[in-house]
Amino acid sequence: MDRPGRLVCGFLLGLLGLGMMPGVVWAQDATLRVVVTSARDGGPLQGANVTLAIPGAEEPRQAGATTHDGYVALRDVSPGRYTITVSYLGFETHQDTLRLDSGTRVYNVSLSVATQQLTGLTVEGRSAEPARQVGLETIRSAELSRIPTPGPEGDLASYLQSLPGVVSTGDRGGQLYIQGGSPTQNRYLVDGLPVVKPFHISSFYSAFPQDLVQSVDLYAGGFGAKYGEALSSVLDVRLRPGNMKQFDGRVALGPHLASVRVEGPIDRGSESFLLSTRYSLVEQTAGPLWGDEAPIGFHDVTGRYSVQSDNYSCNITGVRTHDRGSLDASQTREHSWTNTVLGGRCLVYEEDFDRTFSIRGGYSGFENRVGSPGVPEQVAGRWRSYLLLNYDEVFLGQPIDFGARFTVGQYDATINEQFVGVDRFSRTQGMVRLHWSMDWNVNDYLDLSPSFVTRVTLDVEPSAEPRLRLTYQPDGTDQQELGLALGIYRQLDGGLRDLRDAGNVFTVWRPPLRDQPLPSAFHGILGYNQRFRGWFEASVEGYVKRLYNIPVTRWTPEVGLDTEPVLADGLVHGASAQLEAEEGPFYASIGYGWSAVTYEASTDDLGAWVDGQIFSYSPAHDRRHQLNLVSSYQWKGITASIRWQYGSGRPFTKVYGYNLSLNPTQRPTEAPGTAQTIYERPFGARLPSYHRLDFSFKRSFILTNRLALDVSAGAINLYDRRNIFYFDADTLQRVNQSPLFPYLSFSLRVD
Repeated sequence: MDRPGRLVCGFLLGLLGLGMMPGVVWAQDATLRVVVTSARDGGPLQGANVTLAIPGAEEPRQAGATTHDGYVALRDVSPGRYTITVSYLGFETHQDTLRLDSGTRVYNVSLSVATQQLTGLTVEGRSAEPARQVGLETIRSAELSRIPTPGPEGDLASYLQSLPGVVSTGDRGGQLYIQGGSPTQNRYLVDGLPVVKPFHISSFYSAFPQDLVQSVDLYAGGFGAKYGEALSSVLDVRLRPGNMKQFDGRVALGPHLASVRVEGPIDRGSESFLLSTRYSLVEQTAGPLWGDEAPIGFHDVTGRYSVQSDNYSCNITGVRTHDRGSLDASQTREHSWTNTVLGGRCLVYEEDFDRTFSIRGGYSGFENRVGSPGVPEQVAGRWRSYLLLNYDEVFLGQPIDFGARFTVGQYDATINEQFVGVDRFSRTQGMVRLHWSMDWNVNDYLDLSPSFVTRVTLDVEPSAEPRLRLTYQPDGTDQQELGLALGIYRQLDGGLRDLRDAGNVFTVWRPPLRDQPLPSAFHGILGYNQRFRGWFEASVEGYVKRLYNIPVTRWTPEVGLDTEPVLADGLVHGASAQLEAEEGPFYASIGYGWSAVTYEASTDDLGAWVDGQIFSYSPAHDRRHQLNLVSSYQWKGITASIRWQYGSGRPFTKVYGYNLSLNPTQRPTEAPGTAQTIYERPFGARLPSYHRLDFSFKRSFILTNRLALDVSAGAINLYDRRNIFYFDADTLQRVNQSPLFPYLSFSLRVD
C-alpha cells in the first residue's frame, strides 16, 4: 500500500465504499462470483465459459461467460454442493467441487495454457463466445494481424477499414465514417475513457496497436444506455494489463514507424505496468525510398497500471497522441491535433457486498489546429472531467445495472480568417447522466436487453432515451441468432467542419445554443447470424438511422468556416453481408456493404443556390458500395496475408469559378475585396471508384528461449492504382492517395 498506484486505488475504493455501504443487502440464496485469469501472465480472460452443476447431473444449473474483467456472477443459486467447470479455448479446463452457502462467495481460477506445436509456432485458440451480434462486432487482438499494415504488427485503424459499413475518405486525415455516421457522431473509448480523435494522420494507424489491445467492441448502431453521448456508433477499446508474472517487451523498426514497449510486474502476481510509445518515420523515409514526399508525422505514448486482488481489480490508464502534417504535399497549410487522456477504474466484487460496484473517473482533452507551420489560423478544442458510478442489482432474478455520470467540460475556439476577421467563443458545460440496463434471459431461446438513459444540464431540456436489444436463438444455441436493436439517441455536442474543402479536417466542437434542440437519432437494426460447424460463419444485417438537428456548415461563397451551424435532418439506410471461414492455418472473409446517406436542410439557411425551400444532398461519406476481401495462411512458420478493397465513388462539389466581392461602399481601386468561391450544385458530382490490393509476409525467428525476431515484408497498393483523395478547390488540382508502398520491418521481442 506504500506505492502511489495503491494509494490511488485505495482512494477510489474508499469513495465507492462510502457511497454504496448503505445499500448492502444479504441474499437468502447464494451468489458465486468467478474471476478467471491466465496462469501465464496473470491477465483476465474474457469469454471464459463457467458452468455450475449438481454432481452427477448432465445439465448445468447455472452458466455464464466472463466479461473483459475476467469476471462473471452466477446468482440465485440454491445452497448446496456443486461441480464448477471453467473452460476457455486454448487453455486447460478447470474443474472443482465446492459447497455454496447463502450469501456471496468469490472464486478465483487461474487457467494454464494448453499449447499445440505447429511448424515451430505456439497456437492458441480464442473463446467460443460469439464475435458478431446485431449491430455489434467483437474484435480480438489476434485478428488485427490479418490485415496487412506497414509495420511489424497489426493496428485497429487498418482492421476497421476492412469491415463493411466503415468508410474512410482517404489514407490521410484520420477520418472514419461508420454506418453513415460522421466522425463527430461516433464515440471512441479506451478503458472507458473518451478519446476524441484516436486515429492518426496516416490512416493506417491509430492509438491502439495490436500489442496493447485486449479486445474491442464496435457498435455500429443500436448500443445500450451505458454508452451515452453518441449519435451513430461506439468503439469501445479495452487495453490488456501488463504482464504480472515476468518482464517482457518489444523494439520495432520499419520505414513507417519505430516503436518500443516494455511491461512487467510491480508486485508479482498482483500488480503490473505497461508502457508503449511509437514515432512515425514516414516523413523522413518516403522521399529517399519511394520518391514521393509525405509531410506527415505522429507519435503516441500509452501507459497502464493494473492491480488484481481476490476482491477487486483496478487500472489507471494514460494516453497522449500528437499528429501534424499536410494532407497535400504541395500545400504549406499544416494540420495538427493532440489527445490527452488520464483516468482510472476499480471493479469491486468483494464477498462482503451483495452487489458488484465500479467507479471510474478521469480527464479527456483535445485540441486541433490548422494554418501555416507554427502560426495556426484556426484553433479549437475541448476538455472534460468526469466521475462515473455503477452498481448491479437483481430484479425478478435478472441482473440490472445502474449508473450515474457527472461531467464538467469546456469548449474553446479561435477562428481567424483572412478578409473575414476573428471569431472566438468559449463555453463551460456541466451534465448529470443516469442510466439503467437489464439483461433478461426470458428462456433458452430469447434474451431481452432493455435500457434507458436520461441527462440533465443547465442549458437544454432533460432528455429521455429508451433502447432495446433482442436476441432470438431458434435452436437454443449460439449457432444461429436473429437480433433486433431499436433506440433513441441524443448527443450533447456536435462537430463542425468545412465540408467544401475535403483537404481540411479541422473540427470545431461546440454544444447547442441555449434552447436549441439536441442532435438526435433513431436506430433500427435487424440482423441474422449463422455458424456452421465452428469454422464457417455467415451474417447479414439491415439498418436505418433517422437523424434530426444535425449541425452542418453553411454553404456561403466566402472562404472560411462559419461557426454558427445550420440544423439538418438526415436518413441513413443500408445493408451488409459477411462470410467468414477459419480452419486451422487458413482464414478468409468476404464483406459487402451498401448504404445511402441523405441530408435535408432549409435552402435559405444552408445558403445553397438551388430552387426549392428544402435542399436535399448526399454528403461526402455517402459511399454506396463497398467490398472487402481478406485472407491469411500460415505455412512453415510464414504467415501470408492479403486484403483487396473496392469502394464506389463518393460525392464532391465542383467549383464553377472565383470572385472578389465588394460591398456598395468600397471602390475597386482602394479595397482588395472579399475572396469568394463560386460552387456548382453542392455534392452534385461523384469521384471515381476506389480499389487497392495490400499484402504482407511475416516470419518469426526464435533466437533464444525468450528472445525472438519478427520480420514483416509487404506492400500497400501493390498494383500502384492512382486512387483519388480529393480535388483541391483552391488550385483545381487532383490529389491522389498513396502510390505503391513496399516495406520491410523488424521487431525484436522478449516474451
